[in-house]
Amino acid sequence: MKVSDSSSSTSALGNTSLKGFGGLASGLDRDALIEQLTSTTNSKITKTNQNITRQEWRQEAYNSITDKMIDMEDDYLSYSGKTSIVNNSLYAKSDVTAKGNSSSTSLISATGNSNLLDYISVKGVSQLASSAYFTSTKMTDSSTGETATKSSKLSDLGFSDRNITDMTINGKSFEVTGESTISNLVSAINNSDAGVKATYVESTGKFMFFDKETGEESEVKLNGAAKALFGEDESQFTAGKDAVMYVSYGGSEPVAITSHNNTFNVDGLKVTASGTFGDISVADGTVSYDAGASVTFTASANVDKATERVKEFIEAYNKLVEEVNTHVTTRPSSGYDPLTEEQEDEMTEKEIEKWNKKAKEGILYNDSEIRNFSYELHGMMNDIIRGGISYSDLESIGITMSSDHADGGQLSFDEDKFRKAMETDSTKVEEIMCGTEEKTGFGATINKQLTPYATRYASRNGNSYGRLVEVAGSTKLSATKNNNEIYKKTKDYKEELEKWKSKLKTEQDRYIKQFSNLETLINSMNSQSSYLSSLSY
Repeated sequence: MKVSDSSSSTSALGNTSLKGFGGLASGLDRDALIEQLTSTTNSKITKTNQNITRQEWRQEAYNSITDKMIDMEDDYLSYSGKTSIVNNSLYAKSDVTAKGNSSSTSLISATGNSNLLDYISVKGVSQLASSAYFTSTKMTDSSTGETATKSSKLSDLGFSDRNITDMTINGKSFEVTGESTISNLVSAINNSDAGVKATYVESTGKFMFFDKETGEESEVKLNGAAKALFGEDESQFTAGKDAVMYVSYGGSEPVAITSHNNTFNVDGLKVTASGTFGDISVADGTVSYDAGASVTFTASANVDKATERVKEFIEAYNKLVEEVNTHVTTRPSSGYDPLTEEQEDEMTEKEIEKWNKKAKEGILYNDSEIRNFSYELHGMMNDIIRGGISYSDLESIGITMSSDHADGGQLSFDEDKFRKAMETDSTKVEEIMCGTEEKTGFGATINKQLTPYATRYASRNGNSYGRLVEVAGSTKLSATKNNNEIYKKTKDYKEELEKWKSKLKTEQDRYIKQFSNLETLINSMNSQSSYLSSLSY
């Protein structure tokens, strides 16, 4: 596709074209002549516009790289990242399975990890946690003596506005009056900060107030006014209870562990019970139990989760390497400058898109910063090995360097080998990926080597977001939008462009004036000639 050169005043000044008409008296094409006379300035405007476009393209290319790096840091190389590969818990044996009689294991679940996991045996649960609660006296209509319903007004039960206002449960009062119904009171209590759940049982005519917490420390406290309305006999109060589980360590005598909410901390293992089992009884300090109901635990790493996450990271890393390598090795195509407005007017949208794609190729070729970054990626495996992780260690879990030098330092991932390593020795995988006190892990090394080029955390990098971000900023870091080298360079070009436009306007105005004067002079001479000719007759 051929694109004609264009540096006319129209392309240089947008929609501003030369005003006026050609030389009617002189016969000269004034506008064409002025365009020729200002061609040098027009060329400067075109070139400056193209320089601005090239800087914008450079910034786009840089941003594509830095944004990928920051996403990689956020998602995979930060300890708190949602898909982190450097979080030890990813490789830990945290999937706990209860083993034993199905009647017992159906009532037990566990999470977490314990160094004593292999020695823990739950012999039974004798009691689940319960909350403290209070049962009121029977509510009756003071006029009829009939059992109150949920629609009964509080005033019909003998509750005065004063008594209701003074009433508190667990120190909290309620916005109800004598005209409020029992249902209104129940809703007011449940929507308050009293920490209790209220209900009214019409069949018995009694209120019940349950502490929302369970365990021995749960309570329902009524003040004097509340006791006068609902009763205050001790038999109306039922204390909360802690859950009790009996655990044996390595075959030792079972010991009781209590919990206020049915979840027990057993040396780092969180065990939750949903029912009682084990036929536990205690007599003279001796615990008796049904041995057939005992529950033990095994733990395994989540192999699927770890494998998929590491695979995703390596895919993301390889895309970054591929993009950088493409920029470094792709030479720009000659003859493909950024288009002028006039050139675009002669083309279809698809032609413009195709041209710009070709013109952007090689935009970062020979860019020193990108080239240096490419060298870093090429040498990443050496950096990992210098950190203490051997190549054979990485190979044993399926991570190697691509054998094709043209790949620019991409990694290869053997999913089956990694999965097998997780199944047989997840601790070793954890040490390779996350590191130890003596060795820097795979993920930490990559993060360390990428940080000087782009990072979300300037505090980790000498108060800099990284060299690539300094050059072009990042769409991920708003503070860098107008604070980068390309932005400043583009700003300089835009200021230069305005100067050239101003110069062009001055030149055009001067030439228009000169040609107008010429036309005036020629018209005057023509008039004189006509006059002299008329005298000869």
